[in-house]
Amino acid sequence: MNILITGLNNYLGKRLAWHLADEGYQTSCLVRNEKHFLETTEEHPNVSVIRGDLVRERYTPTIAEQIDVAIYLSQDSAEWSEQYKNLELLSLINFIKQARKSNSQQLVYITRLRTPFIKEVQQILTDSYISYTIVRISNIIGKESILMEMMKKVSSRFIIFANQRLVKMRAQPIALQDLLTYLSFIVLNPAAFNQSFDIGGPDVLSYKEMLKAYMKQIHINRPIISVPSFNNRLSAFFISLTTGVSVSTARAFGENITQDLLCENNHIRDLFPHECLTFEQALKAALA
Repeated sequence: MNILITGLNNYLGKRLAWHLADEGYQTSCLVRNEKHFLETTEEHPNVSVIRGDLVRERYTPTIAEQIDVAIYLSQDSAEWSEQYKNLELLSLINFIKQARKSNSQQLVYITRLRTPFIKEVQQILTDSYISYTIVRISNIIGKESILMEMMKKVSSRFIIFANQRLVKMRAQPIALQDLLTYLSFIVLNPAAFNQSFDIGGPDVLSYKEMLKAYMKQIHINRPIISVPSFNNRLSAFFISLTTGVSVSTARAFGENITQDLLCENNHIRDLFPHECLTFEQALKAALA
């Protein structure tokens, strides 16, 4: 069974590709920078690489004639401006063209909860006449995930300056393995066709509560001082300045704390009952 996946430069992308390959799927990874991709990943007998540009529609080698499932992982940058959003939608449209040429049975679009242009995405997927599944996810808890790296950097400071959004906004962080389990269920499952799912963990927590739980796990205690909120661009620079992470990482994280990231559509739990790790259990697994 063949899978085409793109959007592999984010945390989930490569891990999902290798997870599917481990399950026996022949996984073709569509990437723009083949050299960088190969240098930063391990070889896998079920993984192949296609160098491609979805905006210019150039692919080397050509995409296989038969692709059973096409998976598109949205990029955080799509929310930075109208121009970035338009590039994201154009890339998706061109990706769908390839899925149609390859007789795909299912399109899977993965994005974060509260993506502002999700209605436009759904219309594009509907117009494709291919069975689709939209997956909207909350923060991921796993080794080197953005949230884990942020908490690691923040907790290394003697005094923690927390944006007011960080104190108030809530999310449902989910363990990486639980998320991969749900995604495996969705792939080529007719029960998931033409459906939209929100996926998050069992606990609803503010980012301040998550940070406190993280510090408890690593046995440190730091004072947390609340500071005023800024606009997204200034907030990214402030987070970068006070944590030491890159501005791009800070901006991706900042996009997640502009509002609550809570699941509204929990239909997947009815279709696929699965007991997820609690936040503390997920932390222990990620820190192990």
